[in-house]
Amino acid sequence: MNCKIREATFSDIDKGLLKVYIEGYRYHQQGRPDIFANISDELLKKDLIQNFDRLTTIVILNNDVIVGYLSYIIKKHHTAKLDVNQLVILEDYRGKGFGKKLMEEAKKIAIENECDRIELNCWLFNKNALAMYEHIGYTKQRTIYEMKI
Repeated sequence: MNCKIREATFSDIDKGLLKVYIEGYRYHQQGRPDIFANISDELLKKDLIQNFDRLTTIVILNNDVIVGYLSYIIKKHHTAKLDVNQLVILEDYRGKGFGKKLMEEAKKIAIENECDRIELNCWLFNKNALAMYEHIGYTKQRTIYEMKI
C-alpha cells in the first residue's frame, strides 16, 4: 500500500473525488432507497460542488489515485468534538486498511483541535463499516429509532 493523505482541494472533484462520492451515494441508495433518491450523477456533482466548503474533506490516495475520503466538521459547544460526516472508500479498496488510515488521521486532527471525542453515524445496513469502527475501538453511543409513515 503506497498511500498518502491530504486535505482535498476543489480541483480534486474532477480528479477522482467525484467518483468516490458517487460510489458512496449509490451504495447508500441501495441500502436505503427510501432516503437516498435515484438522482443523476450530474446532480450529485452539483451537490458536491455546492457543499464542498461546508465540511473539511481529507482524501486518501493510493499511487496518486484518490481511493477514498473522509469529510468532517469540528463542533464546539460545551466541549469540542470532531463529527465525521462521511467516510467512503472505493469498493475495490475496501478491507485493505484505507478506512482505518483515514480514521487515524481524523484522530490526529481531533487531538490538534483539542477535541475530546470523535462522533459518527453509520447505517445499520453497512455491516462492513460497523465492523471496522468497532474493530478500531469505537463504541456505540446511542440508538436512533424510526417509524416509516
